[in-house]
Amino acid sequence: MALAALFCSAAAQAQQVDISPLPQQITWGGEAFHNNTAYTLVGADKADPDAVALLRSHLRISNEAGAVRIVVGEAGDKAVKGYKKLIPAKGEGYYLSVKPQEVVIAGRDEAGTYYGAQTFLQVAAQPQVMECEVSDWPSVDCRGVIEGFYGNPWSHQDRLRQFEFYGQNKMNIYVYGPKDDPYHRAHWREPYPADEAARLKELVEAAHKNKVQFVWAIHPGGDIKWNKADSVAVVNKLEKMYDLGVRTFAVFFDDIWGEGAKGDKQAGLLNYVTDQFVRKHTDVQPLIMCPTEYNKAWAGREYLPTLGTTMYPEVRIMWTGNSVVDMIEANDMEWINSQIKRKAFIWLNYPVNDYCQSRLLMGKTYGNGLDIADMVSGFCSNPMEYAEASKVSLFSIADYTWNMPAYDAQKSWERAIPALMPTCADAFKFFCENNVDLGVTGHGLRREGESPYFSGNPAYFMALSATAQQLLADSINHPEMVREIEPWVRSMDYLGQRGVAFGSMAWDLKKNDSVAFIGHYRAYQAMEEAQKAIVSRDYEGSIVKAKPLVSGDVVTPWLKEQVQTLINRYKKEHTYGLDVLPSQLIENGEYFIKVNGRYLTDAQAAADRVGDHPVFQTERDVINPQRQQWVIELDVKTERYKITNKQDGRYINELGTFWRSKGNPYSADWNTYLITLDKATGRYAIQNAGNGGRAYWSADDTRINANANEAQFIFEIEPIK
Repeated sequence: MALAALFCSAAAQAQQVDISPLPQQITWGGEAFHNNTAYTLVGADKADPDAVALLRSHLRISNEAGAVRIVVGEAGDKAVKGYKKLIPAKGEGYYLSVKPQEVVIAGRDEAGTYYGAQTFLQVAAQPQVMECEVSDWPSVDCRGVIEGFYGNPWSHQDRLRQFEFYGQNKMNIYVYGPKDDPYHRAHWREPYPADEAARLKELVEAAHKNKVQFVWAIHPGGDIKWNKADSVAVVNKLEKMYDLGVRTFAVFFDDIWGEGAKGDKQAGLLNYVTDQFVRKHTDVQPLIMCPTEYNKAWAGREYLPTLGTTMYPEVRIMWTGNSVVDMIEANDMEWINSQIKRKAFIWLNYPVNDYCQSRLLMGKTYGNGLDIADMVSGFCSNPMEYAEASKVSLFSIADYTWNMPAYDAQKSWERAIPALMPTCADAFKFFCENNVDLGVTGHGLRREGESPYFSGNPAYFMALSATAQQLLADSINHPEMVREIEPWVRSMDYLGQRGVAFGSMAWDLKKNDSVAFIGHYRAYQAMEEAQKAIVSRDYEGSIVKAKPLVSGDVVTPWLKEQVQTLINRYKKEHTYGLDVLPSQLIENGEYFIKVNGRYLTDAQAAADRVGDHPVFQTERDVINPQRQQWVIELDVKTERYKITNKQDGRYINELGTFWRSKGNPYSADWNTYLITLDKATGRYAIQNAGNGGRAYWSADDTRINANANEAQFIFEIEPIK
């Protein structure tokens, strides 16, 4: 049974299994037996019952001649006594040996035996079951998921499937804290109604069967009174949840302010609950607490140290990193652990998308340090409200927290795809590649790798549609996953069809065929409207209804810009069908810009001048008229207007001054503006937008200024004929 004794041929190597999570130590040998064999169990009467039930449910158990023996048990059991020295001396560790005619599954504890059984089932799923020897244990003690997002909570069936997934992937904790469960937050003092309590009890039992701690979280901070009555109310509510089978509890104070956010009061409550509830039950784990200042960006001078010095050291404190949405590295942990005088419990806000609801986050999970296992007391991921789609990232979270030093984000992601959609892996991978980035949000996190093979090739658009159709056809094999992602799949289909129509428009314009161009544009427009009409979670009672966006930072903006460019070219060259094309408030062209009849003028135009400003002049310039001529054109990326002087091409910036490109490069995000019309006066207001802020342009006798808080309908914008 020594590791060095297991050798294998190149042919046998082809049958090795990609075990997930990646084991700490594994050595492969040759073929042991075929997977159609029968098994007989030895030690099942003493071994972990959940592990035994798992084996019985997946294998053909029989005492027939030739059956392969499975010796199963925990350290100390008679059945695995001969393997005691090979069992890792770490909690949840296990030793697995697969040889011809005998399999050994020996756990350090019951969870270890269960995880050893899960690993063996992965090995035994191959046509030729390989010899192997595994010595395995987790890097992080508490590994799992927190259902802590805003929006539609997971359904009962979602959660049951999640627990099975966690068991398969050796995740051992689930924190129940959906923001929109009223008995978790708004009505925390009240017990669950009987029917909801029964469903929670079923969830707790299902979690425990999969070796998952079901952590029930209470969120009292919104209206807590900091008196004895409310302290007792918290304990009473936890006792009710204890009666439902919960053995691990959390108290949340996130996303609140006022009285509920006082650190000393929070610490006092957690100590009280520890004394009056946790320590009075021998089977209850130490509390988990989510603080109000749960990230470094929000941290003041006193709050976190107060928790660290006054709250019992066994209480675990959650932390999201340097900001609300952040990946975690060693220096981050050093800072927070020094503040709270204990190892922080990580609440990773990824792949949660409650702040970018139009996007699914299906890319690789990367950016967390590989050297922080000994610095955390737990590591939980806050997922999307789309439970099945979240499994792409959660698969890697399991991989990362089980064997942190060996974690490879790309390889883990590539293993997740066929594990979740084995009959449609290539199509699902392509779908995931086109749903990666979060876009621009207030939290700042971005993800690389979206649509990596896109180059504008028409074949890519055809592949988008073909892949969508393939995924929809696979709904029989994977109904839950396809049902969740279907709005994005259909959106991807329309995106592909729009791209094909764009290709036809480009060809029509090249052939100078205006009739065909308008026909294909009508088709493009119809598909765009159909795509815009797709809504996810569009049902009565839905808390969040999302408008799916696919490849929001690569394919979608590229196509939008290219189509607008084609339309602009078409308008210059053709007159047929212009009424069909989208109209602009101000068509691209050359204009006078006036206030009270005075002309905006580039009075100091010079090739090397930067930072000066346009001025108002009463008279028309007949000597150098281009100084008073302004090119106004719609930027196809931002759908806002760019304003440049006809004479020297200098653009007006968000301060109302000039810059040349060499002095400060033009940026569409900064230097494009919203223009609105007051139909009663025929005058326009101009407003900064994007990164340039929201100020409106005003004017004095000399110049324009971007400093007004309200719309100033003072600008006359006249086309130059």
